[in-house]
Amino acid sequence: MHRPRAFIGIDWSGAKGPRQLGIQLALAATGDVTPARMNCPNGRAWGREDVAMLLEEMALRRATDGPVLAGIDFAFAHPFVDQGAYFPGLDGVDQPQSPSALWRLIDTVCTDAPHLYGGAMFSTTPWADYYLSPQNHSASKYSSRRRQAEIAARSSGRSPSPTFKAIGADNVATGSMAGMRLLYRLKNALGERVAIWPFDHVGPENWHDLGLILVEIFPSLYFHMAGFNPARAAAADPRFLSEALAAYGSRGVGAGFVPLGKDADEADAMISAAALRHFAQRDGCWHVPVEHRPATLSEGWIFGVGLPD
Repeated sequence: MHRPRAFIGIDWSGAKGPRQLGIQLALAATGDVTPARMNCPNGRAWGREDVAMLLEEMALRRATDGPVLAGIDFAFAHPFVDQGAYFPGLDGVDQPQSPSALWRLIDTVCTDAPHLYGGAMFSTTPWADYYLSPQNHSASKYSSRRRQAEIAARSSGRSPSPTFKAIGADNVATGSMAGMRLLYRLKNALGERVAIWPFDHVGPENWHDLGLILVEIFPSLYFHMAGFNPARAAAADPRFLSEALAAYGSRGVGAGFVPLGKDADEADAMISAAALRHFAQRDGCWHVPVEHRPATLSEGWIFGVGLPD
């Protein structure tokens, strides 16, 4: 059986510009080795285009021992099942009815923005009124909607902000818009070589066809599940970080380890890589809880949420 052969945690960023210090990657090999920092091949800070090229290369690299499992911390779609639409209340506008159509819409609206930036959604009619953003503080159609995955994560102790919130410290919309552009690019470039879970099926019967599996992650939830809250304080302390990694069957870091990134972004990537490796060994890891399965086809799911203890 060709299970994943490597596990990559990616701490993402939706900020403008060709490179973002907040983007950090960590690679966990099979076994229990400590997730290792992945530096950008050009020696500079990572940019979203660099991440896209890396993932494309990994997906196309022929491997006999299984695909790469990569997790990225942005929402793979907007809420849908609560109101039967991503953008409810629009008349006379063709609305996206699937995640791939949503990704295509966002990429089309933002097509003139370089580096996979997604901010044009916040200033383009009619979509702008759904996003609470610096360009639109009075967004008339904004509401604090949650996907089923976020509601389930809340019951585990942590929940992301609404995907339409593009303002403030807990802004997740900016990164998600850039992320959905990434998903659209990768799916178009790689076809059946990539599975974007849970929209695409993942299982033993198609391991040999896949070079890359992409899943949505939530690093602060993984710290919380390991017993460390607030996550940022735990991520910045080598001793606590090692204890958190151990909760996912991983070796820890040395006493002198200092994670990169102003918000310990590298530690977020590391805990995610360890959690991916840990969850991927669990029975049923590719199956969303039964009560939420209808929602996953339109909204996605956070990897590891809902797995039995």
